Amino acid sequence: MQNINLKGGVTLPAESGQEAVIKDLIKKWGCNALRDSDGTTLSDEILEMDTAIYSTICLVRAEQMWPRKHPSHLPQVFLLSKAQVALNQTLTFDLMQEWSKDKYRINDDENSFQWWEVIDRTTGEKLDCDRWVYSEGIVAVKNPILYHEYTVTFLVYQIWDSTAMYNAITNGWTGDKVMCVDPFVPEVYTHLMNYFDEWLDLHPHTDVVRLTTLAFGFMLIRNNKQECIIRDWVSYCEAVSTTALQLFEEANGYRLSAEVFVQGGQYADMNLPPTKEMLDWMSFIEDFSIKYGKDLVRKIHKAGKQAAMFWGDHWIGAEPFGERFNELGIDIIIGAAEDGNALRRVSDVPLKMVKELRFYPYFFPDVFKDDINPVKESMINWVKIRRAMMRQPVDRIGWGGYLSLANKFPDFIEHISVITEEFKSLYDKSNNEGSWSTGIRVGVLNCWGKLRSWMVQTSPTEKFYHGREDVMDFVGTNINEALAGLPVDVGFFSFDEILQNPDRLNDFDVIINDGVQGSAWSGGEYWVNPIIVTALRKWVYNGGGFIGVAQPSAYPVCDKIFQLSDILGVDVELGQTIQISPATHNVVDKHFITADIKDKFKVSNEQSFVFCKDSNADVLDVREEHIHLACNSVGNGRSVYLSSLPYNSENARLLYRSILWVSKKEAFINSWFSSNINIDCAAWLNAGYYLVANIDAQQQEAMIYKSANQTEMVSLNPYESKWFKI
Repeated sequence: MQNINLKGGVTLPAESGQEAVIKDLIKKWGCNALRDSDGTTLSDEILEMDTAIYSTICLVRAEQMWPRKHPSHLPQVFLLSKAQVALNQTLTFDLMQEWSKDKYRINDDENSFQWWEVIDRTTGEKLDCDRWVYSEGIVAVKNPILYHEYTVTFLVYQIWDSTAMYNAITNGWTGDKVMCVDPFVPEVYTHLMNYFDEWLDLHPHTDVVRLTTLAFGFMLIRNNKQECIIRDWVSYCEAVSTTALQLFEEANGYRLSAEVFVQGGQYADMNLPPTKEMLDWMSFIEDFSIKYGKDLVRKIHKAGKQAAMFWGDHWIGAEPFGERFNELGIDIIIGAAEDGNALRRVSDVPLKMVKELRFYPYFFPDVFKDDINPVKESMINWVKIRRAMMRQPVDRIGWGGYLSLANKFPDFIEHISVITEEFKSLYDKSNNEGSWSTGIRVGVLNCWGKLRSWMVQTSPTEKFYHGREDVMDFVGTNINEALAGLPVDVGFFSFDEILQNPDRLNDFDVIINDGVQGSAWSGGEYWVNPIIVTALRKWVYNGGGFIGVAQPSAYPVCDKIFQLSDILGVDVELGQTIQISPATHNVVDKHFITADIKDKFKVSNEQSFVFCKDSNADVLDVREEHIHLACNSVGNGRSVYLSSLPYNSENARLLYRSILWVSKKEAFINSWFSSNINIDCAAWLNAGYYLVANIDAQQQEAMIYKSANQTEMVSLNPYESKWFKI
């Protein structure tokens, strides 16, 4: 590899024919690495420029002759038919009626039928194989019970790779569909390794091999209108093949049911508490992915190159917050980032490696066209990313897509110059270290724990919102985004950790439980486990601070839904009680928590159906008798309840004040604090600098509190950031 320091640098997507533009942007943006993208090539002139070269490969879809010669070696997925009611003795299912025939082909190989399932959804009974018959895409149920509802779960081959399909639809590409192969098949594995050896020999100019990524894609289910109707970035539902299912059975001693994956039509997504079977499947897939990834990285290092993993596309099984990720030996991890939460997902990976962000928007024609302003989208993203970067920076930034498209927008080119300059300034002046923190330890409690660190739940609001398919856009509650830029130490932990050791709670000053009833984020049935509720009550009574959001500790037992309603002082009405409950008691107009709220803070739904359970609780926000914000004191501890918390600067400040209040550390409000919610402030005491940044499109002023007795007034232009010496 060339003698180039990758830290603190910028990666530019390059393509042949753009050589003059690239040379200019190397200077303008300070790029020290060039990369290819799907659909682009790098000319000899580009390869010989004085930069590092990233070459992208997704090995399972890199070579297209094999999947066309071996159609049974494609990855698979379980699909669930539309439910049908038996109105007579003829009940048939056209299996592909609802699904994309461009993406899927029914796997009707004789070996696959052992995993198919026909289920009477009215009784939950799985029908024996002799009660249904399959022929040419149709399943006929024999002697169905009238007015019962039935479904069919079946296996399909994925005949169009999910990422390639998205790229083709977005960019208007024509040509053959790009297919993947299933590396669980031994001869496929051997073929891929041989192909990779040849690929490495053919890329002598490559300094960094950008794996995109390993073997298995996340869940992207498309219907017959080519719409992506189910998208879960962390789901293991598409890491499926008959070979893998058979090997799982041999390794674990039991057979997985198709229902483990489809969950009656919900599919096994991250919002659902994981079943034991799904956790076993995830562990099985991880074992294979680690072996596969280690083989690739070993070859990369032997060729004298560095290995980069793009945390996207086919990353399933390579969990950066998992216990085994370090075994891969990856040198660089790259994550897509549209906000501060996504930045922290990369910056907080607990391993020493180069951490790089790939920014949105892609240089793709869905954004870079006349009726859309890419600068606007980029700036909205950047101010959130910068806010989080002021707490925990990364080593590199970059973009992807087609430079020839972006170059048609000169205002965008100038805009990126500002971003790259700000990034490099932040990297240099901060010594690439995190900024001053209050030291308050905040633990986010859910079923997944650290494995899903900085992952955001999708709330019911998401069902009624349609954003761009490639962007994780959260319109409901988003505690993580608010947390990402606060001067607190954030960790994620699970209910199982409490069951194993209740003293785990003592690792935190504040615990947040945020989620809707029954979700993996709220906790579901864990809240009827006496060890869980007793440990948390004890922890709060002994001085801990608890923040509940949406439906925390929610599981209906007797006359309450919130099992910690005694701690929170509030509960939620779900229409199961008949008595009238007083909605409010102590309504408090002024409080430390709400000091920066001008009128009403933003919520995702005006009707919370939350009411007071404890007459001692203080209600800080109530609308038409629905409580949206309350606080309570019990024993030596404190609690705060929030009905929801969509991200904006006011809500981020509200969360910060809530954290300070429940931890009884309100005095930190005078330490490296901005009086203006639209101006962020972060200090690097060892380096001797502090940074202020305006997240707003208007000029802003703020009083910066370095301490209770030391202040400074600052004024910033729209979106501007400024450094000051301490």
